[in-house]
Amino acid sequence: MLTLKNFLNESEEVLALKQVVSLLLERIASGSVKGDTAEHDAFCEEMSQFRERTLQETSPALLLITAGSAVQAMENYNLRITGLLKKQVAELQSVVSMVTETALKLGGENTRSAQRLQEIGNRFERAGSLEDLQELKSHLGDCLHSFRNEVQRLKAESDATILSLQQEIARRPVGAAGAPGAEIDPVTELPRQAAGLQAMQNATDGGKRLYVVAMVVKGVQSVNARFGFGVGDRMLRAFKVNIERQLLRADRLFRWDGPAIVVLMDRTESIGQVRAQVRRILEAHIDETFDVDGRSVLVPIIADWLVFPLTAPAALAVKQIQAFIAGQGAAFPSA
Repeated sequence: MLTLKNFLNESEEVLALKQVVSLLLERIASGSVKGDTAEHDAFCEEMSQFRERTLQETSPALLLITAGSAVQAMENYNLRITGLLKKQVAELQSVVSMVTETALKLGGENTRSAQRLQEIGNRFERAGSLEDLQELKSHLGDCLHSFRNEVQRLKAESDATILSLQQEIARRPVGAAGAPGAEIDPVTELPRQAAGLQAMQNATDGGKRLYVVAMVVKGVQSVNARFGFGVGDRMLRAFKVNIERQLLRADRLFRWDGPAIVVLMDRTESIGQVRAQVRRILEAHIDETFDVDGRSVLVPIIADWLVFPLTAPAALAVKQIQAFIAGQGAAFPSA
């Protein structure tokens, strides 16, 4: 039989339990992670409603049910916050990837700092903990500092290249500079390197999207040594004619150093698609027959090539072209 004393003691116990549960719910709400303002406000309101229910319960069993519902709500909120944090990390990784891609386009993909930056960007995509991100942040800061110094060095070299070309043009005789066709290569009838640089500068200044294609005809030096420069010149002319008829009207060709021809391709496609186009153009070998001292000589005409997007400064593209030509062992004075 329940006495009045037991009833009063039980009521005090229930009241104390209510206070404990209410305090815990209040602390859960105030100490919860604030990932999203609206999400956090809704969770705090839900905890407030559970506190009100707690104060209205009349038995420990009902308090236990309310507490269990509050715990379930807390677990659901934590799951949503975990998903939000993962999404934020993914967004951060996307931002780092965008920065990396832009930096590579500005500085070139073959610089040492650019390669390190690309490696760090790849590691960001695989980062799984805060410690990983903190370590990568430190590496990224060091790499960006080196990258900035390297870009400044490349800019200085590019400025020197532009100045050198400008001085070369200025040293030419006034009559020759002003004469029609003075800048045309007599072998291929194409504009020369200075005109190519000017076209690149105009394109970058105007924000026009172009691709640079550098092509070096193979074997010209050997043919020159064996059959004379006339045959080598005819090889270049035949190559130029074959390439020219497969390009668009908006594409422009220029004679570069040695057996090299550079094309500025006006395309909106990706670099992979442009490379595929160039490969199709050059994959078919050209065989030309030349008369040398009364006998016919069959000479295959093939070329090595390089494609990259044109980015400012234009002189950086010139440097990439020159490095490619030198790598083919073809950097000798043009005709």
